[in-house]
Amino acid sequence: MSDPRNAPLATDGHGINELQVLMELSSSDLRIGAVNDAIDLAALARPLGVRFTFAGPLDDNFAAAATRHEATVLRATSRVFSRRGFPLYALDVARWLERLARHRPDVVHMNYNGYGPSLACAARMCGIPIAGRASGAFIESNPSNHWIDTLLANCAPQAGELLASPLASRVVITGDLFRPARISGIDRRRIDMRAPRILFLGQLVERKGLHVLVEAFVRMVVDAELWIVGGDWNVGEYPARIRRAIDSLGIASRVTLLNHRDNVAELLQQADIFVLPSLSEARPRSILEAMLAELPVVASDVGGIPTVIEDETTGLLVPPADAAGLADALDRLAASEATRIQLGRAGRRYVEQECRPERTARKYVDIYRAMIEDARQAPRGLYGARPLSRPRLTR
Repeated sequence: MSDPRNAPLATDGHGINELQVLMELSSSDLRIGAVNDAIDLAALARPLGVRFTFAGPLDDNFAAAATRHEATVLRATSRVFSRRGFPLYALDVARWLERLARHRPDVVHMNYNGYGPSLACAARMCGIPIAGRASGAFIESNPSNHWIDTLLANCAPQAGELLASPLASRVVITGDLFRPARISGIDRRRIDMRAPRILFLGQLVERKGLHVLVEAFVRMVVDAELWIVGGDWNVGEYPARIRRAIDSLGIASRVTLLNHRDNVAELLQQADIFVLPSLSEARPRSILEAMLAELPVVASDVGGIPTVIEDETTGLLVPPADAAGLADALDRLAASEATRIQLGRAGRRYVEQECRPERTARKYVDIYRAMIEDARQAPRGLYGARPLSRPRLTR
């Protein structure tokens, strides 16, 4: 079997080295921000001479989106390390070694690191540099601590625990991949006299705080409508719990529940206030989309949200899980069109000035190329020079 690290970089037909990146995803659900980030990175990096291959449990919708940006799809997933399941793990590593020899990536990017994933193990055995997602807890025994060269986060709060761990020196803050072109042609002028419409866009999971939002909506004094859009309302216990709460509280006539929609710009056009009551969060693109649409935002003061929202300037922040505080903030915006306009315009200015996806994509490409150069100058095997002791493979 040939060694992928000895293969020269491909060219794009003009003599320019083309960089090949193999990125493994844990999901292909285009309703998830991290999945959209991956697609956007492939699109933005393509003019910079980078071609992506995506691996993971990828469905046809994702494959179609990837193909539009000249990316390829590999329907294969990693196994996590397990002592009990080591024979199957070793077999999967061997399969990844064969795939790496066939696809010859210059960089492997693990969008979700996991516990010693077999792709990362195979890539390290081949000397291929590995990037990972800087999120989650630091686990000292995780073999990935020795294999992943660079950990990438769009904001410092996303990498919070890792920045306080022995891996801190490997963390790089990249910025947002959100593309403003996705939200265009929105006119904020109101032409009807309906009650202000509050919009939530996101996954229907507990960490998004929908139960807090429903309680806050009941507490509101000012008349308003609530639209909750995302996921599939017919699947899962948490959406069922929220539906039951809405019915039991007698607010069903003022609440609209919609499954995931692709027409984000149209939904934002029809709203007056955007709300994200998350209990935990990184730096959500839904807030950036709302701000670009000049919607005033009310969101939890948690995770990376305060790096986007400056309280009282580009939006309103409330403590997480504080239904009373959330109700007060929503009442304030629902009662004052002038305040909505002021915060909405300030939010749009922030996104236009600070969110430069082309700059972020360039940073990713520069990081990838630096990793390749470092690997060539100091080749490493499975347990190459890393600042931690050899991991205890106890799982």
